[in-house]
Amino acid sequence: MRMRGLLIAFLTLCFLTASIVASSDDYYQPLVPSPQGNTIVNWRMVEVPELAVQWGWTGEGAWLAESASIMSFTITTLDEYITGDLTIGNFTIEANNTDVARELVLGVWGLTPFFPGLVVAIGQDNLDDLNVTAYASAERVQGNYLNGTMESSYEPVVVGGASYDCIVFDYEQDPSGFGEPQRTYLAYDTLTGVLVRANTSVTFVNEYILVLELQSIITPGPDMLLIVGGLSVIAIVVIVIVVVKRR
Repeated sequence: MRMRGLLIAFLTLCFLTASIVASSDDYYQPLVPSPQGNTIVNWRMVEVPELAVQWGWTGEGAWLAESASIMSFTITTLDEYITGDLTIGNFTIEANNTDVARELVLGVWGLTPFFPGLVVAIGQDNLDDLNVTAYASAERVQGNYLNGTMESSYEPVVVGGASYDCIVFDYEQDPSGFGEPQRTYLAYDTLTGVLVRANTSVTFVNEYILVLELQSIITPGPDMLLIVGGLSVIAIVVIVIVVVKRR
């Protein structure tokens, strides 16, 4: 009986450990950093600004990229904010998803900010909340400089020969009298939450245009030590079961 109790306790511990690892359902699990390494998401930069673009307001630097080059985001932390190392053209910086959205104009900086950025939370409740925020950001209310027309839909988007079921946001700012209004199209895969296609542009002083298409999602391979450890656990369980049955 004592051996049986130990077996039950051991299996319960294994179950609880697995439950803790898989408890987060807000994000696509392969994107979550793990002991095996960090996931890297790559986008092909179809169209880019002709001039260097300043990042931030405190001297972080500026980025300049070529068309057809690759922008990459290595996810290092995924909790309240998605943080990672972004490489775009000649520039690399650690930034969270909101910073990336604001700096690359992957969203709408209205009275209600809409900064979905490179990765969004998945699940219908999260997508519904994102949709509400999107419409609020463009609402025609007093003081909202970025009021305009926001449309959203669920539709397939084909990139690189692959079709993704996406939630799509299409925003057009009302004419403001200063430069060309912002126009931003963002499509997110509902399975992974990853940005599949972006087409965003605005002209204030200089023309800014950025077109991105998902290139690849590179997840870390299985750690051999973890594989060996897992096989060892299985072997121990089998041995314990055999001993219990014999007794």
